[in-house]
Amino acid sequence: MKVGIAGVGGIGSNVARHLAQTGVKTLVIADFDCVEVSNLNRQFYRTDQASLKKTDCLKDNLLAINPDMEIETVDMKIGPGDAAHIFRDCDVVVEGFDQKQLKKMLIEEMSDTGKMMVSASGIAGWDLTSVTTKKIGSCQVVGDFVSDQGDHALFPPKIALVAAHMASIVLKYAKE
Repeated sequence: MKVGIAGVGGIGSNVARHLAQTGVKTLVIADFDCVEVSNLNRQFYRTDQASLKKTDCLKDNLLAINPDMEIETVDMKIGPGDAAHIFRDCDVVVEGFDQKQLKKMLIEEMSDTGKMMVSASGIAGWDLTSVTTKKIGSCQVVGDFVSDQGDHALFPPKIALVAAHMASIVLKYAKE
């Protein structure tokens, strides 16, 4: 199974980590950003990787867990029309974007491909009990569907919980 991850910040980097730890061998990871020290409380990077490209750092971190992985990195900001091409060979695509517009764009574009999608909505705030999953077409969405990082603080345990749940959905799909 080949998994694509669009955006490798808090959600995407942790989903990738969980997948590597459970033996997923092939990933396509896409992001344009660099590692920032202020985000390390919730992302799968190290302080010595600050200011380096997230895709390169995540690949190194994942290969340290599972050296047999095949990881394709795409260092670019995904825009309209890019996702279907970038993730064309993937069986599942994980959405890890911060911005609502990018989430919407990715889900809409990938819905035309028939690929399984896993997304997050509502990952901010302290409440872990409200995290749930909703199926919308071929997309499984995890979160509380209410909290926005513009209105609530990001709470690392909640981000980790959502990422772990998203990884479990990918793994369940792989077994079907």
